This record gives sequence, C-alpha cells and structure tokens, in this order.
Amino acid sequence: MTLKIRVALAALAFTAATTASTSVFAWGCAAVSEEGTYGYSYSYGDEDSARERALNECAKRTTTESVCEITECDEAS
Repeated sequence: MTLKIRVALAALAFTAATTASTSVFAWGCAAVSEEGTYGYSYSYGDEDSARERALNECAKRTTTESVCEITECDEAS
C-alpha cells in the first residue's frame, strides 16, 4: 500500500469516527391539558428546555382552570 493510500484511509477513518461520536440530538415534547388544548416543541438541545416550551405553548391555549401536562418527550437524531 502506498503512503498516499494509507493517509487517505486514515483520514477517512478519522472523519467517520468523529462524525459518529458528535451526532446532534434534538429534543421535542408534547403537552396536553384537561381541556384538550396542546403545546409542542422540537429541535431543542436539552429536555428541560423542550418541556418548558411545550408547557408554555399549551398554557397559551388553556384557561386558568385547566392544567397542562407533558405527555411525551423524545430525543431524535
């Protein structure tokens, strides 16, 4: 194997390893109230921020007598 091929293979292996270990994950959540109103979030870097956004969106559509609750949170790549 020539030096150029070895360098190219090493660069390819390094790129594959670093890309696999640094994949980006994004959180999304859904919240629903007792009234049936809803809120959701997507593409958040952490679960807490995604939960907060979904609850705030639900609360905007809900009366003060109803409570919003998180029904689902998922982390997707």
